Amino acid sequence: MATILVIDDSPAIRKMIGHILAADKHDVIEAADGEIGFRLAKAHRPALVITDIFMPNREGIETIRGIRALAANIKIIAISGGSKTDERLYLDAATVLGADGTLKKPFRPTELRDLVRDLLGLSIAPP
Repeated sequence: MATILVIDDSPAIRKMIGHILAADKHDVIEAADGEIGFRLAKAHRPALVITDIFMPNREGIETIRGIRALAANIKIIAISGGSKTDERLYLDAATVLGADGTLKKPFRPTELRDLVRDLLGLSIAPP
């Protein structure tokens, strides 16, 4: 399938997303913050990046802008749920600045799978 980079400062979220994606036969690379994530995106050129918005060292909006400048063909999903304000505003901003899709935490595994398949152009579920 595809190489997917998951950037989130929560190990539990990275593990959960990685488990869902691995079950669909994707290769998953993980990063604990946007700075590491950007370096991994540069080195591995994944087909898709899933990034949290609120993280240390390099937040998600800056990470999205950097990845978009690096390679316009990398698909990007922004995720958020940790803001005390309306995270929808941040997800909308992420879309304006280059994200191809967004998910508000908590999301269901089927929501993630469907969005990943849609962005990668996969029309059928893996076996």
